[in-house]
Amino acid sequence: MSNTAIALVRELFECALLRPELDEARLAQLVHPEYRQQADGRSLDYADFVKHLRHLKQACGRVGLEILSWAEQGERVFTRHLVAADKRDGSQVRMLVIAEFRVRDGRVVACDELTHMLAGTGEDRDLGSRH
Repeated sequence: MSNTAIALVRELFECALLRPELDEARLAQLVHPEYRQQADGRSLDYADFVKHLRHLKQACGRVGLEILSWAEQGERVFTRHLVAADKRDGSQVRMLVIAEFRVRDGRVVACDELTHMLAGTGEDRDLGSRH
């Protein structure tokens, strides 16, 4: 892996979203133990983030991600990306996400994101932060 901030964020996407199983050992190498996430006004610490990812793996069978645009400035990465998921109940969800990631000591230490549901049911609006 290249040691740029965007390469780290891309690897986090792969580990956290795109692989069918959550590799918690690899996740711990990518995400700082002091990790904090703000997602649509909800705060998650590292433990909450892991619970959130476990919930996603249980609820969703296939997840796809398309980075529409990104900018990297030092240890900050901004992305605008689409997430599409096939839920295990047969429904589908599509979210547009705008996120700022901060990297420290070679790991993601924070994420501040806003999600906008493009397709799905009302109960899935908080899928970006539910745990």
